Amino acid sequence: MKPKRRRSLNGVWDLHNENGITKIPINIPGTVFEALLSNDLISDPFYGNNEHNVSHVYNENWIFEKKFDVDEELLFYSNIILQLDGIDTISQVELNDKILGTTENMFLQYEFNVKEVLKAKNNNLKISFRSPIFVASQYVNNFNINLKNFEGVSGVPYLRKAQYSFGWDWGPCLPDIGIWKSVSLIFFEDIRIDSYYIDLKFNYNNDPSKITDTKNLTSLMVNSVKIDIQINLRTSSNRNLKENIYLKCNLTAPDKISHEKTIIIQDQFPSIEFQIDFPYLWWTHDLGIPNLYDLEISIEQNGRIIDSKKEKVGLRDIKLIRKPDKWGETFYFQLNGTPLFAKGANWIPIDSFIPRGRNKGLIELNIENALQANMNMIRVWGGGVYEDDLFYKTCDEKGILVWQDFPFACAIYPIHKEFIENVKEEAIYNIKRLRNHPSLAFWCGNNEIEQLWKFLLQISGLINPDIIKNYEEGYLSLFKDILPNLTKEYDPRHQYWPSSALDKFEGSKILSSNPNNPESGDSHYWYVWHGGASFKSYRNFDSRFMSEFGFESFPSMKTIKNFCPTEQLHFDSQIMENHQKNKAGNKKIHQYMKKRFGIPKKFEQQVILSQLTQAEAIEYGVEHWRRNRNEYHCMGTLYWQLNDCWPVASWSSFDYYGRWKALHYYAKRFYTPLFPSVREENDKVEYWITNDLRTSENYILEWKIFNSANELLKKDFYEGIISPCSSKLLGIVNVEDINNSKEKAQQNIIFYTLKKDKSDTSYLYHGMKLFGAPKKIQMQDPKIKWDFIPSESGNTERVIKIKIVSEKIAYYVYIDSDVFDFKASDNFFSMGPGESRVITLWKLNPLDKSQMDLLSLKKEHFYVKSLFDLIS
Repeated sequence: MKPKRRRSLNGVWDLHNENGITKIPINIPGTVFEALLSNDLISDPFYGNNEHNVSHVYNENWIFEKKFDVDEELLFYSNIILQLDGIDTISQVELNDKILGTTENMFLQYEFNVKEVLKAKNNNLKISFRSPIFVASQYVNNFNINLKNFEGVSGVPYLRKAQYSFGWDWGPCLPDIGIWKSVSLIFFEDIRIDSYYIDLKFNYNNDPSKITDTKNLTSLMVNSVKIDIQINLRTSSNRNLKENIYLKCNLTAPDKISHEKTIIIQDQFPSIEFQIDFPYLWWTHDLGIPNLYDLEISIEQNGRIIDSKKEKVGLRDIKLIRKPDKWGETFYFQLNGTPLFAKGANWIPIDSFIPRGRNKGLIELNIENALQANMNMIRVWGGGVYEDDLFYKTCDEKGILVWQDFPFACAIYPIHKEFIENVKEEAIYNIKRLRNHPSLAFWCGNNEIEQLWKFLLQISGLINPDIIKNYEEGYLSLFKDILPNLTKEYDPRHQYWPSSALDKFEGSKILSSNPNNPESGDSHYWYVWHGGASFKSYRNFDSRFMSEFGFESFPSMKTIKNFCPTEQLHFDSQIMENHQKNKAGNKKIHQYMKKRFGIPKKFEQQVILSQLTQAEAIEYGVEHWRRNRNEYHCMGTLYWQLNDCWPVASWSSFDYYGRWKALHYYAKRFYTPLFPSVREENDKVEYWITNDLRTSENYILEWKIFNSANELLKKDFYEGIISPCSSKLLGIVNVEDINNSKEKAQQNIIFYTLKKDKSDTSYLYHGMKLFGAPKKIQMQDPKIKWDFIPSESGNTERVIKIKIVSEKIAYYVYIDSDVFDFKASDNFFSMGPGESRVITLWKLNPLDKSQMDLLSLKKEHFYVKSLFDLIS
């Protein structure tokens, strides 16, 4: 039997529209928008208002063609399959003028038998795409029900296509068309590996469910793990399974010790079992090392490999724990027996044109940014896509868990049989594709459909009670029967949750309970921002798990200048409004900023203050919920949102180009595993420390209270040991004597630091809290001085260090450059009187590489400023 062969059909194809006027080359994987941009046939949709000038692209039909030859010997294989890993979305596939079939699901891999059609020379593969807008309108006409997406675009829910591409409250309407993943020919004889599933059973030295004292988590360990590798084979004839064909599995540990077994294949579903004592466990990066084993599965005959799969796999035990308690019901993840506080953000697609973003390295860049901000979980939001394999592999390697939504969001979806069968195929394919990744935490059915049900009925014009009942039954069938049963069948190790936000799985009808009930389940809290509530509202919402909450800001001025001309650099300009997709979003930014900081005259200063307002808002919430981790009261904060798909004012903590906003620097601080925090009131101050680690930790928390005249009013410190996975109230300090009026309280500032030992010369954490709004402070010039710290290696490694000294209190110190991009070890921080800080800048990249390089770096290329410079 000959070994399986694969022939890639990626590379240069031909692209033309239906009328043949436009004919251009296109690189596959790739899309129509990418090809038109690279051939200068359209203006950049990300610039100005150009988004609205390119609608003809997605209103047209497009044809992709590839001419190719194959080695004649390949034609003698028993089976030849055309494999399409990702087609976006509605197309007809032809090879050599024979119609192979159609595609109608962006999220599904398609395979077509081309054994009788393929030839050695002059093959022509043709994929003809229909306009998604036209197809959506056809569905509306056919079913006479105008289902709409979140932004009110007709017919979109009928399409199994990324919903965000038709516009969202942070993204443009640019529904792309094309071949977004690889195209291959597969040649094999009568047997190949379809998929495999790794079932794991862990034997602990202590039962994690019986641990009540978190100190005992330190000694908790896995004595052994039983591994059952269940393989699903594809074969055209069971007769071939009797021809001494062997299945071989090799599992190699991080220490290079291998475990190997070989069996004779007797049916299509063979399995191989291992037991590993004292295994290398996969952990999130904050709790341990994300250890990975090398797994190789191969089919062999007569010493020859017929087919094989090689993957990196992790051994870990993940559970969603829901147990009744005094508040309602817990909702938290337990990793290898350890209760994990999830710290992270929501992930949206990396680009409006996904293959371009992948080629730019945005998957790796964005995950690295999350890691650097101490995140241990990312939620893949339901309005996007099941992410690329590279996304999950990178999360595996970095030790970041993934909350995986099925791609349904903020819409009522069809209930007809063909749609449901299409979704079933999609779900099975992707469950099998993703289930063995150690980073996968669990599956969630959809985003906010249950929470928004009444609103969604309204925007789709559904008022007939009988029709509404049909859609309610369809919702319950899909999200509370079909999808949970499919995940249970194909991935029993991972739990399923029907919708986010939701308080409980049970219930025979929609809205049988409060989907956003803080006593159980997960919560989306939007009274801050959408509701206009103050930051302090976060402290009144004691959620079990905060899976969405957010606040908007503008991106970096460097980014804004990439899409907006100078004459339109103001809040309410046409272009700035176009790059703000949330209705009245810029007005909300303005209002919140005015309450907290005031509005400076210069637009550049407004941009920075918008970021500081955003950062302080999210910090306010995270601090509160992290203090609530005891007894599993709150066990997760995933803010909205991590990234952008284009340059825009949004809720993201870094922008489309990867430039960190103030929020991302704040997140790096407020997601640190050993975390001090302050809860300030006018009459008292609470000092807290939170420990998310598996070990007890020493701490010394020092605090000082100054007034705005730089006079020290109070100081003290707390020293002790905090248990693993816990929060601790260190003390309550009465401040009525120094805050004896509202006006005096507004002039007082708390500075606090954390270190582990008295001998430590550096601090793990620096924090600052105000009793009032920053605009109320009688501010003095902090007289900041700074300079480079000389480096023996020069700047060739794209790393420099600077020392900053502040003579007086410096509020919200920030470092920036108009000629370099960089990341900083810290930024947007405050300094007490006489304080000095050393900051490392790395990944230095000149904006104009033709005029600037690292060797010509000078002090005048950077500036260090503070709030004093922004409002004075």
